[in-house]
Amino acid sequence: MFDKLGQLKDLWKLKGQMEELKKRLDNMVIKTDSPRHLVEITMNGSMEVKEVRIEALAKNFSEEELAQDIKDAFNKAVRDTQMMAAQAMGGIGGLPQA
Repeated sequence: MFDKLGQLKDLWKLKGQMEELKKRLDNMVIKTDSPRHLVEITMNGSMEVKEVRIEALAKNFSEEELAQDIKDAFNKAVRDTQMMAAQAMGGIGGLPQA
């Protein structure tokens, strides 16, 4: 019985750690720029897009070029955010630190 109480206590502690991690990730911000510097994406650590900026000179590029820049900037923002989240998760619930 005490073993079950210990497990419940551990789960409650882990839940608290995960809630704290979520708050930290919500407050972390990544800004990425596209290769041609036409698009800038701001994303928080919870992978929510907070802002998208498109430079005025983007009108000088084709629709395909602009679409590629948007895709590149978004994919980089996702990768950077995942890396940031992995680092923030180090040590939570006994996970090894990166």
